[in-house]
Amino acid sequence: MQIFKKEKKVVELALRHADKTGESLAIMTAELKAVTAKELADLDDAAERVNELETEADALLREIRDLLYSGAYLPTIRGDLYRLLSAVDKVTNRIEGCLDFVSMQRPAHVDAYAAPFSEILDMTAVCYDHLKGALRAFLKPEGEVEEVREHSRQVSEIESQIDRRERALSIALFGSDLELAEKMHVAELLSRIVSISDQIENTADELQLLSLKSII
Repeated sequence: MQIFKKEKKVVELALRHADKTGESLAIMTAELKAVTAKELADLDDAAERVNELETEADALLREIRDLLYSGAYLPTIRGDLYRLLSAVDKVTNRIEGCLDFVSMQRPAHVDAYAAPFSEILDMTAVCYDHLKGALRAFLKPEGEVEEVREHSRQVSEIESQIDRRERALSIALFGSDLELAEKMHVAELLSRIVSISDQIENTADELQLLSLKSII
């Protein structure tokens, strides 16, 4: 019975960890939308809060690791499960890095591209919601494999749409009259935002592989 208590605790901690990432993404999205719309943004406080959430997420991941070392789950999937949750943690790291970049460097002229930035940010949030849905489905007592696959398919589709919008925005940006250094600064922000959905897709791929290994 003790082993099942440990697995239940891992599930609880994993979902809390995913929620921390979701909260970080929501904060980053709100602040970046405010910046691109030239609205009042409290970047320093937002960056500090996301840094705190990242630290809390790291603590949860360490607790999960300790439970896995102590015997939660079968030995054949412990490493894969920890790698999956570490991949979720990398999403948090990229969110933190993106918001820190804006907070510290304050790229100019992003307001000229407010609409496409806003669209990409919204799509990134939906992409993460599908990843979280896939994770919840996998962690159910019986594991909903088809639900995992459908959420993962949505992640891949949205990530492809984001890539297309990144290309269109890059073409518009480098065809503008901005100075090259200004173009590069805005492009760096775009790259950091898009890297979040890239990592979300990588994590969904990890999840699908683990789901296949778990099929009996």
